Amino acid sequence: MPAMKIHKEKALSFWAELFYSLVMWGGTIFLTILASTLDIVIIFPLSLLFDRGTRRMVHQNSIWWARSIIGFSPIWRILVTGREHLQKGKHYIIVANHQSLLDILAVCAALPINFKFLAKRELFQIPLMGWGMASAGYIPVDRASHRSGREAMQRITRVLNMGVSVLLFPEGTRSPDGKIHAFKMGAFKLARENRVEILPVVVDGTGQALPKNSWLIKKKSAFIVSIGKPVSLEDFADSSMDEAKEKIRHEMIGRLEHIRHGSVQKEKVVGNG
Repeated sequence: MPAMKIHKEKALSFWAELFYSLVMWGGTIFLTILASTLDIVIIFPLSLLFDRGTRRMVHQNSIWWARSIIGFSPIWRILVTGREHLQKGKHYIIVANHQSLLDILAVCAALPINFKFLAKRELFQIPLMGWGMASAGYIPVDRASHRSGREAMQRITRVLNMGVSVLLFPEGTRSPDGKIHAFKMGAFKLARENRVEILPVVVDGTGQALPKNSWLIKKKSAFIVSIGKPVSLEDFADSSMDEAKEKIRHEMIGRLEHIRHGSVQKEKVVGNG
C-alpha cells in the first residue's frame, strides 16, 4: 500500500472545542455505560465458562468500545501500521509512549489481541465502568503504595503465564511535551524474567487532541498507532539491560519522528475526522 502524508491535527476554535467536547464526552459516557453493562451482565459470565481465566471475550468488548468511540467521532480517526509484526498465538509485553488519556483508547482500537493494562485504583471504584474494568481483568494499582506495586507485578506475571499480553507505559506518566522521555526498567525486567518479547508501540496524535490536565478536545486528529518488531530480552544480562532498554526507546523515538515528519503506510482507518 502506498505511503501517504497525514495531516494529523487541525486546531478548533473555542466554541468548537466546547461543542465537540460535549458531544465526545457524552458519547463516550453512553458507550462506556453500555459496554460496562454488557460486560457485567452477559460477557463476563460467558467468559468464565469459555475463556479459561483469560477474560478474552471481555477484552474483545473493550476493543468494540474503543472502535465505537472513534467511529462515532466526527473529528477523530485512527491509522494503524505494522500489524504484520503480530504473530498469531504469541503474547507480549507491550510498551507504548504515553501522551494522553486517549492512549488506551487508541491502543485498544488498534491491537486485535487480548491484553491487560495497569490503571489507577480509583478508576475501579467508579460504578459500572470500574466494574467493567475489573471484569476484563485489568489491573488496579495505587502508585503511592509499594505494596500495591508489588501486587500488580505479581498479577502481571500471572497474566503472562496464562499466555495473555500486558500493556505498560514505561515512562510512568504522560509526557508534558509529546516527546518520549526516560523509561523505567520494570517492563523490561518482566519481559526477560517471563521470557516474553517486548512489543514496542508508538502512539501519536492523542496528546494534541486531549492534552495533559485538560478535558477539552483541542483538535481534529488522526491517531497513529505504529507497531514495531518484537524484541527478545531473554539473553540479556543485568549489565546490558539498560543498553537494551535505551536501544528500544531510541528506536521508538526515531519512529515517532518519522510519523511526524515523514509518511506512513495506511493500513486501517476508523472514524470520520
